[in-house]
Amino acid sequence: MTIDIPRQTYLGSVRTKTIGTGGRAFTIGGDTAFPFCRFEGEMPNAPRIGIQVLDCAPQDWAPACAEPYADVLSDPVAWALKAQNEYGADFIQLWLKSTDPNGLDRSAEEAARTARAVADAIDVPLLVWGTANVEKDAEVLSRVAEECADAHILIGPVDEANHKQLGAKALAHDLSLVANSPIDINLAKQLNILLNNLGVPIEKIIIDPTTGGLGYGLEYTYSVMERIRQAALTQDDQRLQCPFLCNLADEVWKCKEAKMPSDEAMGDAAERGILMEAVTAVTLLGAGAGLLVMRHPEAIRQVRTYIAQLGGFEMPAVVTRPTGSKKTGAAVSGEASAVAERLREGALCEIVKIMDMPIELAPGYAVALIKALDPDDERTGLLLSSGAPAAEEEQRPRAAAPSSEPAPRAAETKPAFKPLSSWEPIAAGDESGPLKNDWRDIVRGRDEKLQHVTTDLHYWYSEGYGSERRKKPA
Repeated sequence: MTIDIPRQTYLGSVRTKTIGTGGRAFTIGGDTAFPFCRFEGEMPNAPRIGIQVLDCAPQDWAPACAEPYADVLSDPVAWALKAQNEYGADFIQLWLKSTDPNGLDRSAEEAARTARAVADAIDVPLLVWGTANVEKDAEVLSRVAEECADAHILIGPVDEANHKQLGAKALAHDLSLVANSPIDINLAKQLNILLNNLGVPIEKIIIDPTTGGLGYGLEYTYSVMERIRQAALTQDDQRLQCPFLCNLADEVWKCKEAKMPSDEAMGDAAERGILMEAVTAVTLLGAGAGLLVMRHPEAIRQVRTYIAQLGGFEMPAVVTRPTGSKKTGAAVSGEASAVAERLREGALCEIVKIMDMPIELAPGYAVALIKALDPDDERTGLLLSSGAPAAEEEQRPRAAAPSSEPAPRAAETKPAFKPLSSWEPIAAGDESGPLKNDWRDIVRGRDEKLQHVTTDLHYWYSEGYGSERRKKPA
């Protein structure tokens, strides 16, 4: 028996909007049905995620949110590069928080120099964001628009009170605007009409409906976004057919639940904050968000997975890219991941998977996939060693047992352990001998290279781990 699933057709559609220029530009919008309802219409472009970068070091962030950026919080250029290269940001939102008159009150000229430096450093599109102080934003964003006229940036938030100044600058420099209204469909439409009457094409406008965080008005935001999308699709209201931007990062991480420490009632603080951001983001995606501004890399990873699986899009590959091709300002090291930074001599870890190296490449060696453990983790882990003698308790029985063999030499002093940033084949014989089986020139693919990687790390593990043919240190 064939069942016909009822499908609704819609009069209108969401406008497509290309963000940025060059190879890292992308397109959002184009939907002809409600979000992810691909059985009724098209959803040709995946929503995109930007990472929020501040122009000054934040003083009140939750520790879990600040930790991924701890080494770059005082340098917006380095911060933007890390967000782009290590965490795969589709775009950067540069929040000029230091220009807030109630805070540092930095000048428009200084803010413009910062925006220019970030724009020159990154390859992905740049959204420059003010402080929602309409008078100061009009001054600051106008100067930024002049300074970055050739960088094809976006500016926001544009409010009804400053739309004339910023709309004029957008027209003069061919920029796109993010129009912000306080969670109301009529106010959102009115602001678009005002900008349009000023001469700003509707294609240059992105709607920011004002976002509430999980537990702090999220359901109200969802309802208003849903009504805007209904008007755009079912009523073909062309003034409301602009894509959405949801600036959720600060709304989530400033709430008290995201900053409360770990305890028995609330659970782990880091996991709580990450889930709050991820849940807020996927809720807004269900209401039609095309651009999301987020912070934590793990929350971003979860939301990317959600977008790919629910929308049928290809899972984006986030790969650390070298930072030397285009950058100014402070350097950002792309050599070590956040996990590698925790792998120091004596660190606690566990072996997740291990396999023998091919005999012709590195006899007697193995490749191990290890996971860094928190020192407070209740699980039993392994102490990471860089080749020093085994633990003292393992050495005592050997020292006590009589032996006719000569006493071993004292252990040589080992340099401080540091994770390797490149892969080298094992040297054959003495130091002057040639490298043995140098596979770097004959192995091309990344996956194949990973199978042939060798390092000088040594692991001590029990019979529960490792090769069945070897019950001794790798």
